[in-house]
Amino acid sequence: MRKTALFAALFAAFLGASGEIAFGGGSRETADALWNSREDLVKAGEAVLAYESLLKENPKDYDSLLRLSRLHYWIGQNLEPTSSKEAISHYNKGREYGMSAAAAAPDRPGGYFFEGANLARVNNLKGTLSNLYGIRVVKKMNEKVAQIEPAYFHGGPDRFFCAYYTKLPGILGGDLSKAIAHGRKAVGVQPSYAGNHLFLAEAYRKDGKNDLARKELEAALAAPDNALPDAIPEQRLEKRRAAALLKKISR
Repeated sequence: MRKTALFAALFAAFLGASGEIAFGGGSRETADALWNSREDLVKAGEAVLAYESLLKENPKDYDSLLRLSRLHYWIGQNLEPTSSKEAISHYNKGREYGMSAAAAAPDRPGGYFFEGANLARVNNLKGTLSNLYGIRVVKKMNEKVAQIEPAYFHGGPDRFFCAYYTKLPGILGGDLSKAIAHGRKAVGVQPSYAGNHLFLAEAYRKDGKNDLARKELEAALAAPDNALPDAIPEQRLEKRRAAALLKKISR
């Protein structure tokens, strides 16, 4: 947590500087190299500046917009434990970039998906009333993604609906049987993504099926870190979350 807090301070100072890219280059190759090193949060911050530099030449560059949305989502997730305010700031930026990506390429799923992902995290941090309102907006975004590419981001729409029906109160439409069905579908789409097993485990746990939850968490932890080259940092994050939940269940 100290490392995350230190990054928050460093990142704020970094973005508060002249705005020039300190690593001395605005090429696609430089930006992509920093993207690949985003697990280091300082590199993630540099990647933000690199892709923003590319947007100056082409403001409607879908790939850069999408990566910026994902970068802010990634940074926000890492800042949540120590600074919800900083996390929300990144999620709001991530949502804006997701909206821009969707506008630049309305027939592609990424913008809608990561706009929704960023908004969902903001809703969670702001509290119940915000979450209940915002989650319906996120639901519509994931329905749009499912229409375009149902398996996007390793079963992302089904992973969302698994969480949606797990966390929503029954009186407002929560349904554990639907949650489990979507979770199983996500695992079927991409069994190598730890997040799919984690979300299904959360549904099983809420349904009182700890043995099945434990099985899914063990499957999450067994997934190789590099099983999905485009999501190695995210895979490790989901595995850490799975380990924490498994520890709770095993008490």
